[in-house]
Amino acid sequence: MKRRLETRLPAQRVVDESDMLLHRALPAPGRPSVGPFVFVDHYRSTSRRGIGDKPHPHAGIEVLSYLLEGGVEHRDSMGFRDRLGPGDAQWIRAGRGILHAEQPDGGRHGLQLWTSLPPAQKFAEPTYKSWRASDIPEIHRDGARVRVIAGSIEGETGPMVLATPTVFAHVALDAGATTPLAVDEGHELALYVLEGAITAEGTAPLTTGELAVLTPGSTVVLAATGEQPATVALIGGQPAEGPILFAGPFVMDTPERLMRARDDYLAGRMGRLEGVPF
Repeated sequence: MKRRLETRLPAQRVVDESDMLLHRALPAPGRPSVGPFVFVDHYRSTSRRGIGDKPHPHAGIEVLSYLLEGGVEHRDSMGFRDRLGPGDAQWIRAGRGILHAEQPDGGRHGLQLWTSLPPAQKFAEPTYKSWRASDIPEIHRDGARVRVIAGSIEGETGPMVLATPTVFAHVALDAGATTPLAVDEGHELALYVLEGAITAEGTAPLTTGELAVLTPGSTVVLAATGEQPATVALIGGQPAEGPILFAGPFVMDTPERLMRARDDYLAGRMGRLEGVPF
């Protein structure tokens, strides 16, 4: 069965200034998650200004970063330091809590996404891993390139393994190109358009800055519409377990756990980074 665009959700413009444009696609009104994903930020900047360039905490989630253009330096309270370039991907299991900061080299374009950890793993030990662009498998077809970062598509499996079965892929289509993709029928999936416009199984075009949840099915057929190429993120997986409660950078399943994360941060139990939290 072919999947179609079902629920359309325009992303919010959280920042719209001369040097930065930031769209937030999740959480959305009436839609807190897609699969395990509870947060999707799409940013483009022309300066060294960053959103997370000052030390800040996370807990109860996995943080995924995918860089399309530019470069960024990562540092965190567990002692991990790294540098990402175009096409690289990053995974942080925040678990019980970690502080990190990301300093751009200059202008950049990319995605930051959060997945909610299952209740049993909300306070897991934090850890970090990254993959270079050459580590990420690609599917090449006439007019289409699919980079599989997490999960499996068309028999290709991405290197990023998360706590919940997860799909994350970057699809680039030439103008007028169409490609079918075999996906897990049991996964909840959505498309987020990074550039251009696409359709799925004959539906009205989905344009830049829009998220659309897909109907169930084993195949999604993507087509670039208009005279321009299109790029899109395919995200989803098994639904998040338990309630999803936000308190800024913390995502937990109970109010008590949110309070515990806040107290742990203020007490320095998530570690310190450049004098933060004190």
